[in-house]
Amino acid sequence: MQFKQIEAITIKILQDADERFLFPYQIFNRIIELDPSLSRKIKTAYATKPGNPPMGEGAGIYYSAASFVSKALNKFKDTHPEIKKEWVDSYDIKIEGIVAGNKDSCSIWAWKETT
Repeated sequence: MQFKQIEAITIKILQDADERFLFPYQIFNRIIELDPSLSRKIKTAYATKPGNPPMGEGAGIYYSAASFVSKALNKFKDTHPEIKKEWVDSYDIKIEGIVAGNKDSCSIWAWKETT
C-alpha cells in the first residue's frame, strides 16, 4: 500500500469530523464503513501477525492498519497544513478493550481550516 491511496478518504474523514480530533484507529474504522474494498487492501497489507495484538491495540509498538493511517497522516500534513496532529495523555485509556501501546501519549488528528 502507498500512502497516496488513502489520502482522499482520510482527508474526507477528517473534514467530516468537523474539526474534532480522531484517533488513527477511529479513522481506519471509518475507512471500513466508507470503502470496504480499500479497508480490505489495507488489512491485507498490514495484517496482524501471529502473536501481535489486534489492530489498534499496542499502537506505537506493532505496525498495523492504524499505524499505517498515522504514518500516512504524518506525510500528508507536509502538503496539507489543515491537518493537525496533537497528543493525548493515554494513561488509563481503553477503547473497546484496546490499550494504547504508548503509555505516555497517543496521536490524534483533525482538519482545521487555516485563516
